[in-house]
Amino acid sequence: MIFVAQSMPQFSGGPVQFMISDDIECKRGDGWFLSYTKIAGIVAVFIIGVIAAGFLGWYIDSLPKKKMITLNLAALGSHGLEMTRKRKPYETLDLLNDEIETTDIVGESFISPFIHPLKYRLELTPFIDINGPSILKGRVVIDFRVNDTTGLNKLFLNAKNIVVASYKLSLLDSGENKSRLRRKRRRRADDNINYNSYQDDAVLVSRALYSVENNVVVTLAENETVQYEGDDEQPAENMSSPGGSTISSISYGSSSDLDEVRGLNANIKESVVKPSAAFSENVSSRIPITQYNVDDDREVHTIHLGTWIHQGVYLLEIEYQALIDENAFFIANYSASGKQKWLMGTKLKHSGARYLFPVFDDTKHKSIFSLSVTHPEEMRVLSNMPLRSLWDDSNTSVVDTFDVSPPLSPHNLVFLMGHIELVDTILIEDTEVVAELWFESDRRSQEIYLFDKLSRVINNLIDVFSIPYPLPKLHLVCLPPGIDENMGSPGLIAVKQSLFYASNKSPLVTKNNALRVLVGLMVQQWIDEFTNVNRTEAWMLEGSLIYFQHEIVGEARNETYSSLDSSGSFIVDVLLQAMEIDEYSISRPLLENVNYRLLQPFNEEHAKGACLIRMLHGAISDTAFRNGYKKLITRWKYNSTDVADFMNILEAEAAEHLLGVSLEEMINSWISQGGYPLVTVKRNYEEESAVIYQEPFALDRPSESISKFWHIPLNYINENGNWSSPTKVWFQSEPKIILENIASNESWVLFNVNKTGYYRVHYDERNWMLLKTALTENHELFPAETRASLIEDVFSLATVGLVKYETVFDFIKYMQMKERHYLPWSTFMRHMFKLNSLLYETSVFNDFQEFVVRFVSPLYNEVKSKIDEGSQLTMLAIKLACMFEHTECLDWTRNIFENAKTDNEIQEIIPSYIRSTFYCTVARYGTRREWSYFTEKVALTEDEEERKRLLSSFACFQAPWVLQFILNEILHEDRFREDEILVILNAFPRNPAATQVASRFVRANWQEIVQRYSGSYTVLKTFILSMINGLTTDQDLEDLQIFRENNYDSMKGTRYAAALVEANGIFMASWLKNSLPQIENILKDEVVENASFS
Repeated sequence: MIFVAQSMPQFSGGPVQFMISDDIECKRGDGWFLSYTKIAGIVAVFIIGVIAAGFLGWYIDSLPKKKMITLNLAALGSHGLEMTRKRKPYETLDLLNDEIETTDIVGESFISPFIHPLKYRLELTPFIDINGPSILKGRVVIDFRVNDTTGLNKLFLNAKNIVVASYKLSLLDSGENKSRLRRKRRRRADDNINYNSYQDDAVLVSRALYSVENNVVVTLAENETVQYEGDDEQPAENMSSPGGSTISSISYGSSSDLDEVRGLNANIKESVVKPSAAFSENVSSRIPITQYNVDDDREVHTIHLGTWIHQGVYLLEIEYQALIDENAFFIANYSASGKQKWLMGTKLKHSGARYLFPVFDDTKHKSIFSLSVTHPEEMRVLSNMPLRSLWDDSNTSVVDTFDVSPPLSPHNLVFLMGHIELVDTILIEDTEVVAELWFESDRRSQEIYLFDKLSRVINNLIDVFSIPYPLPKLHLVCLPPGIDENMGSPGLIAVKQSLFYASNKSPLVTKNNALRVLVGLMVQQWIDEFTNVNRTEAWMLEGSLIYFQHEIVGEARNETYSSLDSSGSFIVDVLLQAMEIDEYSISRPLLENVNYRLLQPFNEEHAKGACLIRMLHGAISDTAFRNGYKKLITRWKYNSTDVADFMNILEAEAAEHLLGVSLEEMINSWISQGGYPLVTVKRNYEEESAVIYQEPFALDRPSESISKFWHIPLNYINENGNWSSPTKVWFQSEPKIILENIASNESWVLFNVNKTGYYRVHYDERNWMLLKTALTENHELFPAETRASLIEDVFSLATVGLVKYETVFDFIKYMQMKERHYLPWSTFMRHMFKLNSLLYETSVFNDFQEFVVRFVSPLYNEVKSKIDEGSQLTMLAIKLACMFEHTECLDWTRNIFENAKTDNEIQEIIPSYIRSTFYCTVARYGTRREWSYFTEKVALTEDEEERKRLLSSFACFQAPWVLQFILNEILHEDRFREDEILVILNAFPRNPAATQVASRFVRANWQEIVQRYSGSYTVLKTFILSMINGLTTDQDLEDLQIFRENNYDSMKGTRYAAALVEANGIFMASWLKNSLPQIENILKDEVVENASFS
């Protein structure tokens, strides 16, 4: 492409006139005469041609480029597949740009940086329709500040499934007193939390805002008041329901009367008159609106203004109807105490507030909220704040108005409405926190495990953050059985029933899960309440939530939680899962602005973020880490922060530990590139030194040399070291470093103690042998987290050919008789399942299954009688035994299934924590009769958690006709909701037979799948990922490449998922060619050895 410099002369006007003294006669002769006029014309034509060619080249270059991939499958060497491509593998934007946010697809990009929303006033009336779509009628009044002095003539709002009925815009304050509009960026550490005088918007909130409770008088200055004058609203053309249906209210059952409601809330100030709605009719200065446009694809509403608006405070009022969409709302119809009951509410954390009301930028700003909800009088409504007043709207309806909130991110606004009962109110010890407990009145709160732990959890968090609980009240709500998720927003947390009702007699796994959920939802009360970040840096706060959740639960070693044995769960629950997703050459960096609509809650970016936060904690002192979070939350109270701010705070706190290292540079090396490093330790035993190397770890390209380095906080220990204070070294972003005096000649050395670092470690052969000997002699010398880390690394290194499998199986021999902690066994199980998929179509598959059964039998025999106790180790042993066809486990499953007369009997015999294993085992050996049982039970099950256990077992069937039937049902019928479809498809890769059926089905039916689920990128991606373990041969890979080539355009939003499937297929094909012979020899020796003993 040719670019024309901006300084190039521009031709305009007429030709240049030449002054001549003689007449010149131009005749045609032997040559030709070129005048200045002709020269100018030729140059102009040439420039126009260059520009046109440039635009044409740009257009051609911008067309989608289909990546042509040719695998040299016949030339697979010892280190993997050699690939021939027109471009470097996986680095073309066509794999990634469909998931990266641009201004073309993301509404927030349109929001003016000069607009700051100050307060939202919401009046909501939900209508539940049992025969069609339910809707919500609403009115939102937004006070917002404009800081732009040049002026704006458009406003952009984010909204989804919302139809606007009327709208108007007014000026509140022209902003003449600019000193009052100036924001304070930094706050003192000792500032009090006083959101009624929100300092960032200072006088605007306390003096320049009006609200329902202020009787519609706005005070603009100390001696200046303005009464609003009435004005007509502008109606929108379309007043219909978003769902296009006639609304009919359900007939609610009676659970309590209004007097009872008022009696339970003695602290509520009752209002005998309905608050005036005059605030919507009085305006100080009306701004004309010429047009209101809705862009459904980009989820943006555009308001065109008749005049330009400048610096000042404005009021925007919109009346609308919203579709109650399952992405942002839940509705549960259930039976309790012999009555039909309902509960509905919002779940905006992932989807955003755009589903509830038109909103300015759902991710950046925090604003104050005032909420009123109209509802049937026999129902109750809960929100973030305490109920302030209620009044009778009619003979059957009540309007609840809640206290004004502190500044919240819009997605943290919440309300629940339904048949819920206040059963108990408790004061958290050593605090002023009041907790209200909402659940079925026939239960005793003293028997509920979470209530016993609530005070300790809150006090632990107050100690961690050095900040009191930020809101005046906490609602703790039990969700009905129709809801299988936990939800948390400031002031209100809702827990699914199976965990809410966990008692001290429940299995340890259930109690641990309940405690983890409670801690996670409570951590959000502090971090979500005070700070905010841009979505590109959401990994920092979301990762912090995950990490703190596990850290606090990990304090299970004290006397209060001693029975849970949950220490170190972060490794298997978060870190190993994050590394598994991040171990391909196409792994993307955290800094990429991935489209929020393509992500799922608690996605891999958040998990990796938690791992990086944990690594930071390990690199500096515990005191510096905790002080850093305290200062972060205090300094950026009710504001947006970023990674640079956080790193600067931590760096100031931990200067003595950093030795001149910049934490900002360090963390940037991890978030600006995908993947993670492999650290290789090569010791010089005579000189007691070691050379430490780093390189990227990638399953699909293990032998390719890539110049990619990280700032790595190393730690290590030898046999004479102190586990609580390992030696720490900073490995700069360079290929290698040399360490002196790391260990004596005969001592082992171990790096990455307890796997606090987000990297793998490889040693020379002698050091591996020293570690193996030490584990065999006394495995408890090493912490359980470190033992799990060693097992994880040695298996992973073997998958890429850096360690022989003979070494691996020799390394884990100690486990069979000695290891009784669940962390190493959990790691072992993960790799057994991977090998199970790899070996499924090989001749040694049966020998491998027999090997696993023999290996796990001693453990299974020890714990099989402890099912009611329900430890993590028991759960793992039963899962391993059943999945690999241990005879006793299969007989136990078959006998229960055959002899149980009712479904309730099965649920009474099989605890919930192993019921998924039970169902999967039944399905694996099931025929038509078992399939009929599952389909009937799914149709009759109201408990959503139990229903999803059954759905996840669908993929365990081995019969191809059953698996094909399931996929056809998803594609052609309306039997399953979207979240249930995800449960089914996510289970397919766990069963080799299922993932192969899925691979053929998706390729054959992709266009129908796209047409059916064109509005859900998540379902489309999950269909693609259901194939991820189904590609094991050269032909499978060629078929996938042809499929991608033929369906390039329709795979928008799924191309990265398809690249992951291909990368995993390359790994599996390479492994089968290079590593399978090792496994065959090991299993052959095992068979011979066991035959000699028998």
